[in-house]
Amino acid sequence: MYTATMLYHFKEEAFDEACEIWKNEVMEHAKSQPGFIRMQLLTARPNAMALGTWLDNDAARRFMETGVFKRLLARLTDMVSSRPEQTIWELKYFAEK
Repeated sequence: MYTATMLYHFKEEAFDEACEIWKNEVMEHAKSQPGFIRMQLLTARPNAMALGTWLDNDAARRFMETGVFKRLLARLTDMVSSRPEQTIWELKYFAEK
């Protein structure tokens, strides 16, 4: 499994609206994509970290190639204080109860 993270630095006054846009543009789109496992948005105002977990690295990359990030950035242009930071992680260990 691979998890792609994106760290967003939202402007405080745009935080709630930006999170809602993220949900509608990214989370809803991800649900229908091949290899999708789960999508989460963690927040610590005014920042947010999106975590998208995919079956494999190729599925995560294909999702990004759909143009979802480009469309999202176009909508968030005036709502972010800096460019989002992406990292792709490989699951090494996992425990669940």
